[in-house]
Amino acid sequence: MTWNAVFGLLALFFAPIGFYASGWFGSRLVRRLRVRRVSARRERQRLERVRADGDKRPVSSLSERSRLPVDLSAIRDSPYVYLTDLRITDLRCFREARLSLRFPGEFATPDDAPLVPNVNLLIGDNGTGKSTVLRAAAMVALGPVLDSSGFVPYRLVREERDTALVEGRLAFGGVGGSEPLACDVRMRRRGDFEVVETDTRGPYWDDLFDESSPSFFVAGYGVNRRTAEDARSDPSQERGRRRRRFQRVSSLFDETVSLVPFGAWLPTVSAERRREVAEVLRRALPDDVRFDDDFDGEDAVFRRRGVPVPFRALSDGYRSYLGWLGDLLFHLSAVAPAHVPLGSMGGIVLVDEIDLLLHPEWQRKVVLDVAVMFPNIQFILTTHSPIVTGTLQARNILLARDDPDESVSRLSGVRAEVHGLNAEQVLLSSYFSLDTTRAPDVADDLTELARKAVRGDDAARRRYLAVLVDGATGSR
Repeated sequence: MTWNAVFGLLALFFAPIGFYASGWFGSRLVRRLRVRRVSARRERQRLERVRADGDKRPVSSLSERSRLPVDLSAIRDSPYVYLTDLRITDLRCFREARLSLRFPGEFATPDDAPLVPNVNLLIGDNGTGKSTVLRAAAMVALGPVLDSSGFVPYRLVREERDTALVEGRLAFGGVGGSEPLACDVRMRRRGDFEVVETDTRGPYWDDLFDESSPSFFVAGYGVNRRTAEDARSDPSQERGRRRRRFQRVSSLFDETVSLVPFGAWLPTVSAERRREVAEVLRRALPDDVRFDDDFDGEDAVFRRRGVPVPFRALSDGYRSYLGWLGDLLFHLSAVAPAHVPLGSMGGIVLVDEIDLLLHPEWQRKVVLDVAVMFPNIQFILTTHSPIVTGTLQARNILLARDDPDESVSRLSGVRAEVHGLNAEQVLLSSYFSLDTTRAPDVADDLTELARKAVRGDDAARRRYLAVLVDGATGSR
């Protein structure tokens, strides 16, 4: 550790840090969705940059990143739905929690928006309810089809309570405008069962009963992102057990669910769709990994440093990431009108532990990559990674914390800005609240050396400084 890093940590420690409470269904007007994030002129300029420069050079801000060509006018035939606000009462670890969410088109001009306007990131310790928030979001987004979709609630109602309630406020629409919608999902305990009741307000909810409609597109991915081994055992065909709309989010509720493999669907779509998918994967993968639309029987074949590698032979990190991304592309292609690019589709995507099994270098880019590839998708993500956290601004981040006095979890925003800080600075900030990032034995040694140094031990002072800079080797 350099002295600049030491002084940086000291400055961060003394920075004023505060909390603010998320307002319940605040004053943000859904009509702001009428104004898209970028004007048509800026969109044309961006597409010109994409055509002129299609590489993946590192950049310093989202606005500089090349994007997939997006036809925003196509949204007229592919309506979007976004979750704007969520209130949770007596659901698992939450007694009451309220949160307002970022979504595409929320801000009237790009200058007012965060650098990444379509991403919400939940962080917090294990057991503080991050996954519960994703499940709550999925439930309200499915609205009136939830109780007939194959969804079976299991231990969702908080202990010692008879009823749990999730209240959602959504924005539904297209380029021509938007409509505010509301959905309340109530779960009542009845013996060993939990019974689901939904109450929806506003138009368009009937679109949910058409499974081939692009309206109300919602997909969700839990931490066990296993892809089916056999392309012929396409999990999406389990119609007798789960409806397609619930199938898209079922891995959030059932860890045995398998995702749809590339071989089950990609060979059957049009050549244009296959080119789109190949381009998405090119941008999503590191430079030394490619997908050229090749298959070995039913298994998609990738090339790593020129060597062909079937999907099932890839590392866990690649299979976890490509598993949910490929499943998402399948579900998008299944409902997107033929003339609508997959990158133009709108909707909600929920991913638990977006950094799962990814190398730190990949963690630096994964959120920005998916946000750019799907600018009309609202992402709600969770992570334990300080690297992922540092790629976003405070306005994108929500913190889940235990309240030890009441044995409940609470959600809040944090005012401290971490965008651009290194991993250690983020870990020592109010987002993670670690006292130190050092190994426990080294931290104990530093504490003891500090005590001796204060008493006037010159040798302890020298060893203390050596350990600060060189770690455990400095004490030898």
